Amino acid sequence: MWNKVQSQKHLINTILSLIAVVIIVFYSICGGSCSSLRGSILGIDLKYIGVVYMVILMSLNVLKRDLFLLILLSAGIGVETFLVGFQIRSNVFCPYCLTFGAIIVMLFLLNLDLTKKWFIVAAIVIGFIAVSLSFEGTAVPTYDTVRSSLGFRVAS
Repeated sequence: MWNKVQSQKHLINTILSLIAVVIIVFYSICGGSCSSLRGSILGIDLKYIGVVYMVILMSLNVLKRDLFLLILLSAGIGVETFLVGFQIRSNVFCPYCLTFGAIIVMLFLLNLDLTKKWFIVAAIVIGFIAVSLSFEGTAVPTYDTVRSSLGFRVAS
């Protein structure tokens, strides 16, 4: 079965990347608990970075630049590790962000080539360090109701 998946790798890469872009669109219109999560890298909103990232991945996939695709996916693993850690530290979880991260992990595993392990490790570390130095984010939870000083629930 893995051989069949590998033979369809480029098609699966494209489908997963398109799904990730759709997830970003849903995130942008999200009004739930994840709407309190905001983040940017060098002042650019993560939504835009995510779309550009996926377009680059799709382009490398179509051009069959497998090494560059693997390096970019490896860096994405480092970035997603930091971003999931941010959600854990903030105790605010966005299902769209986590699903996007899961797609990055699936793409990484699908394209994993252990003969390139030094490229992979270096890219993961570089991705993590780069985002940790350039990320600005907030995770202020929003509430439908708040408690008054007397303990009664009031609409906000």
